[in-house]
Amino acid sequence: MTRIAVSEAKRTPNKTRMRIIEAARELMIEHDHLDISIAEITERAEANIAAVSYHFGGREGLMVSIARADADELIADMDRLLAAPMSPDQKLYSHVLGVVRAYQRRPYLHRLLHKLLREGSSETATLVGEFFVRPVYNARRAILDDGMAQGCFRPVDPFLVAHALEGACAQIFTSAASRAVVLGIDRLDCELVEQFGRSTAELVVRGVLSPQALASRGEP
Repeated sequence: MTRIAVSEAKRTPNKTRMRIIEAARELMIEHDHLDISIAEITERAEANIAAVSYHFGGREGLMVSIARADADELIADMDRLLAAPMSPDQKLYSHVLGVVRAYQRRPYLHRLLHKLLREGSSETATLVGEFFVRPVYNARRAILDDGMAQGCFRPVDPFLVAHALEGACAQIFTSAASRAVVLGIDRLDCELVEQFGRSTAELVVRGVLSPQALASRGEP
């Protein structure tokens, strides 16, 4: 069994394990980057450095566990949205806004997921695909397919919609340098993220609405 597999096998609640995860989250948010040392994490968690190896199999296993716990929250929200009695355009708007808000609650998450996909082991990339990339894509595709079937959305490629949304999130949540140059800020506040979320959600929804749906809104 590989080190990542070992860490995945130890997902049962444990006080020390949870303290380490919470400490890592806090430090990544405070420092606005992912390169937090294990020593700093375990000091904040009041745990022994060896506990990281025991509970997670190492640093990569810890990062996977954090990403998975955060992804579980987002996927649960998406499952509730899919089951909600809402029109496809309302669901898509809520979905986009929900993704942005999730990244705002965990501002390191977007960078962490992409770091694991790009720089992690092949097993790590597969795990991230299974617990985050594929479920999010499938939920988004279900909303788009339903909207196209009802004539609410024009024919679109869910893959391209996904990349457009991820690209928008990358610019504001990942690129601190771009934020500093374009917006003149180095840290995001809740008001700005909310404005960004609503603006992005409206752009995505308007971009996929069918001519009939636009006409019903009284829009050209």
